[in-house]
Amino acid sequence: MYKNYPILDLVEAGNCEEALENFLNFINSDSVLSAIRRITGLENVDYADAQATRYEPGHFLTSHDDQVPDKNRLAAFVFNLTTEWLPDWGGNLMFYDDSNRVSDVFVPTFNSLSLFLVGNQHAVSVVSPFARRPRMAITGWFRYR
Repeated sequence: MYKNYPILDLVEAGNCEEALENFLNFINSDSVLSAIRRITGLENVDYADAQATRYEPGHFLTSHDDQVPDKNRLAAFVFNLTTEWLPDWGGNLMFYDDSNRVSDVFVPTFNSLSLFLVGNQHAVSVVSPFARRPRMAITGWFRYR
């Protein structure tokens, strides 16, 4: 449960905020896509999809692995936009091991990028009722056609 703004869908409909469209164009640039291919070892990355997300108190994202039929997702990313986020406010990106135990936790740090392969089980913890601001990020997937 969180709010989202589907950037790629809105760009294709001709109804996207300019700054978000510019971000989508940037992550789809030849230099970024080449870097993603090099970092991940996934030579078949063709383009990136993205959504702006906003997690307010009580919002969360349950455990999942980003695999969706016919979406051709290869790698996922989270670009964090909230300044001065505190770990006890929740909204942490959590990864699970094969026993469904939390194996890694990443606090949403301003201007940081998390990049991981699709298929990794992960979730976003509940944002605390005393969080002083929403947790905002641009999230998405590097995909093939």
